[in-house]
Amino acid sequence: MTQKLHVAFVWHMHQPLYKDRLTGHYLMPWVRLHAQKDYLDMLEVLKPYLELRQTFNLVPSLLEQLVDYAEHEAWDRALELLVKPVERMSQEDKAYLLERAFDLNWAHMLRPYARFSELADRRETLRALSPEERLAAFDEQDWRDLSTWFNLAWFDPLWLSREPALAALVARDRGFTQEDREGLYGLIRAHLKRVIPAYRDLAASGQIELTTTPYYHPILPLLCDTDSAREARPELPLPRVRFAHPEDARAQIRRGIDDFVRHFERAPRGMWPSEQSVSPEALALIAESGLDWSISDEGILARTLGLSMARDARGIPYEAASLYQPYRVQTPNGPVSMIFRDLTLSDLIGFHYAQLPGEEAAADLHARLTRIRQVLPDGGEAYLVTIALDGENCWEHYAQDGFVFLDEFYRRVARDPLIELVSVGDFLDRHPPRRTLDTIAAGSWIASDFTTWIGEPTKNRAWDLLSRTRSDLVAAEAGLDDAIREAAWEEIRIAEGSDWFWWFGEGHDSGQDELFDLQFRLHLRNVYQLAGLTAPAELDEPLAMPVPEPASGKLHLPSGALAPGEWHQAAVYDPTRGQGAMHAAAKVLQRLTYGTDAEHLYVAAEFAPQYEPQEGDELVLYFCYPGRVRHNSAIALEMDGVSAPTSRWRFGHALHVHLGWPQGAILMEASEYDGWRFVAECERWAMGETLELSLPLAMLDVPPGQEVHFVVATARGGAIAEVLPPQQPLHLVVPRQRMPV
Repeated sequence: MTQKLHVAFVWHMHQPLYKDRLTGHYLMPWVRLHAQKDYLDMLEVLKPYLELRQTFNLVPSLLEQLVDYAEHEAWDRALELLVKPVERMSQEDKAYLLERAFDLNWAHMLRPYARFSELADRRETLRALSPEERLAAFDEQDWRDLSTWFNLAWFDPLWLSREPALAALVARDRGFTQEDREGLYGLIRAHLKRVIPAYRDLAASGQIELTTTPYYHPILPLLCDTDSAREARPELPLPRVRFAHPEDARAQIRRGIDDFVRHFERAPRGMWPSEQSVSPEALALIAESGLDWSISDEGILARTLGLSMARDARGIPYEAASLYQPYRVQTPNGPVSMIFRDLTLSDLIGFHYAQLPGEEAAADLHARLTRIRQVLPDGGEAYLVTIALDGENCWEHYAQDGFVFLDEFYRRVARDPLIELVSVGDFLDRHPPRRTLDTIAAGSWIASDFTTWIGEPTKNRAWDLLSRTRSDLVAAEAGLDDAIREAAWEEIRIAEGSDWFWWFGEGHDSGQDELFDLQFRLHLRNVYQLAGLTAPAELDEPLAMPVPEPASGKLHLPSGALAPGEWHQAAVYDPTRGQGAMHAAAKVLQRLTYGTDAEHLYVAAEFAPQYEPQEGDELVLYFCYPGRVRHNSAIALEMDGVSAPTSRWRFGHALHVHLGWPQGAILMEASEYDGWRFVAECERWAMGETLELSLPLAMLDVPPGQEVHFVVATARGGAIAEVLPPQQPLHLVVPRQRMPV
């Protein structure tokens, strides 16, 4: 393509409601802390490049809390402890600081500061002591400094260097006084007051477009009908009670739009549906609301069109011309324009570029966009590459909170006449959709389904509790006055938010899952309190009973050995479900199940729905054995842009499974000088949507009780597409004898 390529960045700014509306108390500080670090600096780095346009999505529940902090002096516990005199701190206050004050990225937000590092290291050395002994090891000055650094370190480095008062505190490093702490409190309040006006001003200038989301960030298709989850997963276990309330979805959309108008004195044109979750019913409600456009993931487009979004060795989709353009989707309430994000480019920013120097990452992204422009057909048509992701959580993993990367990328694009950064609405005005879809597949940006929010026992139980509470309110609401009835329904709408279901059950670990569990049940109990009803006793108990901590937050270790096919006893690794609130989309694999008995290692690899094997495609399991002296060699595949730390390890064995034609599996063993030698062909007994493998442990020469670490690489044309897990290996221990089955 010889004409310019249009690129739309859509940054999603989102936090759930952490506030108990009945008491006004904030149970978590994340809205405030992210407001100190992420919202203003995203505008600040963009503003000098006046010709560049972007789109920002602001979730209403986030805006409500920003207003609460900025105008109504909302408090969270970390903020209270910033100004509370140390001599008045309770043991519980100090325990909270010691537990939570280090919840940040240590490399970029703690290690640069000597005093903060000193306090963190002291805590680590005291872990063997009792809680009382640990607290006694810190004196009053330690608590002043710790409460100060907890709040100070969450300021973006941009503000720590630009704001003289903040820079002075950083330079002081230690010995903070009560006056210093109260001064920092004032700086925080002043900073929070700037956030919403800054977005309003930049939107008025035309440099950014603002969009909204259903108010409390619910999964719209599941509010419309929980049965929609079975479109992508026909066998998915669902809650006992079917939840089908499109009127609730409509109310969440309407309230999101009304809230946007209150803040920005204009109606939004676009809506980011929560978690990019769509279905025909949900899209019809968006069209009904008068919105022009919406957004989802390339996996949804692939399922809708019946295409594969497979990529070549350079990461460019074979269906680039289909992905990089908007569509007009027909609904019973009129058409909606839809754009679909490039998950590879979005995930590079969200999960991988932080591992590179900022300038190198920016050059790579610019080069990828240039290659995309070069392969698109040259028919005079305008194409749009959509890069859409969370605008908050990834930056703490970058040096300088991502400033170097973003500034260098913007500088490169500003000088490139063949790449134009556009807002979505502006592009659609100039280039309306050329293609029409009669329907759309139901799913989200995670694995193109809804399994992050439904289908797991704890998640399903939460849906049943929500259904019961809603039914009880409907039965009682006729006897309530208008204000009480509306307050009770507001608690239902809060409980419909996606974030509670995200953290319930398996797949995610916030480090504070019990607080999300507590908040969900709190909102349901509030319904009964407002309605004058007795709350069910089950709302007093956690949704899921505590389980022992696994060795890794991503793994569920097998309880014993297993026989072929008995995957319920095995460990599960899901690459789309990382720790925390960040997800990398599945490229080839969306689930690994594995385990061992005394004779065999078993692996079941479930492929992503959009994956279609091609000639030369491989899945390779690389094994190493802690504590054993033996040859270990580097991965024998080309590293094409793969920056996962585990891709640079050395391994003792490699099991190569050919997914395309011809099919087969061979075991290789590391040898001298980083070489590999053939060992044997291996048994494979099933290949389809899931590949099942059996590897005799005798071929690995590992004794009973040996710990085995391994990673899984997928490759096309001899070049690695991904290495899983990217940060740490999977691991298991060879059992000493076969367990009863």
